[in-house]
Amino acid sequence: MKNLFTLFVFATLLFSFLACTEEESQNYTTYDVSVRLVAPAEITETPFEGVEIQAHGNTGLTLKAKTNALGIASFSLPEDIYNFSASHKFTEGGTVFQVNYQLQRAVTRQDFVNTASLVLEMTPMLSQGWKQIILKELYVGGCAKDDGSGNYQYDKFVVIYNNSDKVAEVPNFCISNVGPYNAHGNNANYVDGKLVYAEEDYTPAYAYVFYLPRTLVMQPYTSATIALSGAIDHTATYTKSVDLSVADLVCYDAEDFWSTSYHPVPSEKIPSENYMLASKLCAAGQNAASWSMIAPGIFIFSTGDNDPLAFTQSMDNRYYMPGKQDNPVYACAKIPNDWIFDAVDIWGADYVGESMPRFSPSLESGSIYMINKQGYSIYRNVDREATEALPENEGKLVYNYNLGTTDNQGAPSTDLSGIDAETSIANGAHIVYMDTNNSQNDFHQRRTASLK
Repeated sequence: MKNLFTLFVFATLLFSFLACTEEESQNYTTYDVSVRLVAPAEITETPFEGVEIQAHGNTGLTLKAKTNALGIASFSLPEDIYNFSASHKFTEGGTVFQVNYQLQRAVTRQDFVNTASLVLEMTPMLSQGWKQIILKELYVGGCAKDDGSGNYQYDKFVVIYNNSDKVAEVPNFCISNVGPYNAHGNNANYVDGKLVYAEEDYTPAYAYVFYLPRTLVMQPYTSATIALSGAIDHTATYTKSVDLSVADLVCYDAEDFWSTSYHPVPSEKIPSENYMLASKLCAAGQNAASWSMIAPGIFIFSTGDNDPLAFTQSMDNRYYMPGKQDNPVYACAKIPNDWIFDAVDIWGADYVGESMPRFSPSLESGSIYMINKQGYSIYRNVDREATEALPENEGKLVYNYNLGTTDNQGAPSTDLSGIDAETSIANGAHIVYMDTNNSQNDFHQRRTASLK
């Protein structure tokens, strides 16, 4: 993540003695005070227009003013000691930052002798920033075939979501997984009982990375469906499956992955500019990007200004599981953790005792259990307090959510907020989802995928 900027407040105080008016009988003089928000050169694109600045005087006077296109707010203030305060959100590369700042300043007649101006500098209180784009839903476990003869698994998708009130503009958006494919697989990344990259600043992207060769733009509180395989209408053959012909994006690169079972030609409804192309890291003979249907670990990220294909193919960024060096089957790309928006570690419900975490605790500190082959999805829980706090949601939220399930031990898996997110969205509400970097807290197993 880029270093957070330092914010300055530039207060220019100019003398202004009012002409004789009725106010003169009140025996006070007001002064024109301009407060300007100035950002350093590297973030000149950050908009400062419309930011509300409040001036609180010690005598109880409170005034508010909004900044213009130059980041300047103007006040007319009597002598007093004032606390100027404001909060401002801005986005950069898919991350939302918020700065809260205060400035205390006495406005006195002496300050305006010879119309002198005064420059003040202060250190802001900044958030560390939070990622706008999260994984909202993962449907990877497949469903039962209509005739009961087995299960169908070529209909995998994930849904991403802009979990903020700002437009997200993400260059070089990517999706990948960690190894091994299954959380209960033989994990050579553990040495002496410890994940070897747990304290490193990267996460290995295993076998392949799919990237969008254009900027991803998402409006506030909106979703986008990514077909991991089969961007077609699967319900035409299997009624319990899903229709991915209406997906927003599709992982499709026939040059690298040519299996028509996993990667049929996408629906004509999906324009080619919405194809996510592959950076293939695994053995040359592998013909499909076969995301796990039992227990995948999936993450999304952006390479920023770096070309995703060049970065992930560079041997300078190559990683192999210990003991698997130079074996192309186990090739990975080191993805800086600062680039990662979100990660979800799914464990097979029948293999919990054999499963091991695959993400660093700083990225993902828990896991969500999944029963596959039933048409279930892994769906993110609603942040009830934050969602109900949005004024535009008044009268639009729908409660009594009933699409939770039980795990294979009979324990409930549901959204404890009680808010039916999808029905509320259809009713015009904006949903804020939980994002604690702990899949156990943030997700539940949903009885039917939201595309059904």
